[in-house]
Amino acid sequence: KKAGAHTQKLMEMVIADDHTLVSFFRKRITCSCLDKKHKEVKSIKKMGYCNNDKCPLPGGKVERSKMLHCTRCSVAYYCSRDCQEAAWSEHREECKERAEEIAKFERIRNPNEV
Repeated sequence: KKAGAHTQKLMEMVIADDHTLVSFFRKRITCSCLDKKHKEVKSIKKMGYCNNDKCPLPGGKVERSKMLHCTRCSVAYYCSRDCQEAAWSEHREECKERAEEIAKFERIRNPNEV
């Protein structure tokens, strides 16, 4: 995975829904203490946040499985192509910097690949 792909998920953990939090910790805690809670919350859809500050959705929240991501930097996620295009002027510079950082990291991590 690209290094920047985890940024959005880390940010969402701060304001995550119950399903996301329980699933995250259940994978990392070896006891069965979260099994009951997981059964309660597994029907809750995992939600994400659109990177467009002017997103028309309430709170910019959208079902994570339906989100689109910036293919250049893999950091910004959007609810729709319209929101992605609307936010491009704000995202452009950050995207360029992130893409360069990711490329540099990938060159260090895989020095034999061109």
